Amino acid sequence: MINSDFEKIIHKGSNIHYEEKFRVFTGHHNIFLGSNIYLVDTLINAGDSIGKVTIEDYVFFGHGVKILARAHNYKVYNEQRQQDITEKPIHIKKGAWIASGAIILGGVTIGTNAVVGAGSVVTKDIPNNAVVTGNPAKIVKYTHRKLNLFEKLRILLN
Repeated sequence: MINSDFEKIIHKGSNIHYEEKFRVFTGHHNIFLGSNIYLVDTLINAGDSIGKVTIEDYVFFGHGVKILARAHNYKVYNEQRQQDITEKPIHIKKGAWIASGAIILGGVTIGTNAVVGAGSVVTKDIPNNAVVTGNPAKIVKYTHRKLNLFEKLRILLN
């Protein structure tokens, strides 16, 4: 199932593989998808103005990943549950691997060849080649497996 906002993606590179419940929500053309991207049951919620989502080439997403450039700005002392919506851009760089169930919140950049562990919640920038896990996601090690990651993606996409 691909919803109607899929056509609002500003750029779609070549060899984008998506399956199952890939969903896109955006008010404007605020999503950039590079080439050789693998999306499975992924949700992209981009903003109407500044909540741009950029996904570079050779990025892999596991099942149930959520990319959330929009959020409700709530105040604990206010009884109203849904306050104004805030938007912050998300940038996922080349070769990143986002494992199943991860949540990427607005205002972050995930570095080149970074790995986000299953179920992790990314609230801050992730440097190049870092492996992060947890809620909030924290660096557990670094890897320089660029060629291995790209080869795995090529196998999955072909």
